[in-house]
Amino acid sequence: MRREWLSLIFGAVLVLLTVNVLVEPSGPSDLLALQRHRAELEARQANLAAENATFRTNVQKLRSDDRYLQTLIRRELGYARPDELVYKFTGNRDSSSR
Repeated sequence: MRREWLSLIFGAVLVLLTVNVLVEPSGPSDLLALQRHRAELEARQANLAAENATFRTNVQKLRSDDRYLQTLIRRELGYARPDELVYKFTGNRDSSSR
């Protein structure tokens, strides 16, 4: 009879430990959440690295490529050469968006 109680107590403790490991914040469910979060952060890092490379290329062009700089100034600031005629259109291109 005493041996049965010890077996039951041991079984209950084993079950409680198993449940505790599965439900514990540092258990397998948290590990899976951390792995998903790590994958998201790695994807974000890759996107930011690509964006950073694009910025580096643009900075290099701004420093060395006069034609690129001229095109950018003309497009962004609306500058024109003395012999050019600039057309400015007013109104919305897409009137259905209202």
